[in-house]
Formats: sequence, C-alpha cells, structure tokens
Amino acid sequence: MANVISDILGNRDDFSILMGDIIRVLSLYFGQLWLSELILELKGFRASLGDNQAIDEDEFERAIDKLRTYNVINVEERLRSSLLSGSVPDKMVKLINLEEVYNAVKDDERYVKYIKLRESILEELKR
Repeated sequence: MANVISDILGNRDDFSILMGDIIRVLSLYFGQLWLSELILELKGFRASLGDNQAIDEDEFERAIDKLRTYNVINVEERLRSSLLSGSVPDKMVKLINLEEVYNAVKDDERYVKYIKLRESILEELKR
C-alpha cells in the first residue's frame, strides 16, 4: 500500500492531486473524519495553499471511491451527533494504515507547506 500512497501523492494530474489532498487532510486529523467534515476541511486546506479552485462534488465522490478500491481508506455509514437534530446519517472516512500514510506525507511538498503555514500562524497568535 505504501507504493500506492506514494504514487498518488507524486502524481500531478488534477484527480491524483484531489486524492492526495484527501489523504493529506485525513492525516492531519489522526486518520479519520466525517465525510461531511472532510469536504469542508479539504476546501480549507486548499485555500490555505492558495488553491481556490472549486471542488466538484462528483469528482470528490469518485476520489473517495477510488481510494476505497486502492484500500487506502475505509468508509462506514454511521450516525453522527448533531446539536440540532440529535443524530444524522453520515459516513466515517478512515485511513486504513495511518503509519504508512504518515511516512508518505512527512516529506510531501503540499503537506509540509501546509504544516509550516499552520505553525507560522500559531506562532503569530502566541505573540
């Protein structure tokens, strides 16, 4: 699986970048997020890197499905708590092998750029 992850992160076509960004964002959140949160965090990740290109929801769903077929993620239907409605149906998206993903993203250009940006903002807030 490590080769699959590295291949995805290394490809520069739009679809591979989308799949890679999903992997990067999940790794920032200890390997799991609700699907409804993942797309929002993905938009924030991309905006932070100066990439304001809209995310096509069909392409996002296709990327999630492709990552499932590659056995990079697992998607499980569950109920998510909600303050307003008690619980709502959602899907939990989890990286299957977090250690392999961390090893792959630690030197990834987009991931490292985001981490450095986040750290610089946190340093500014401390001042």
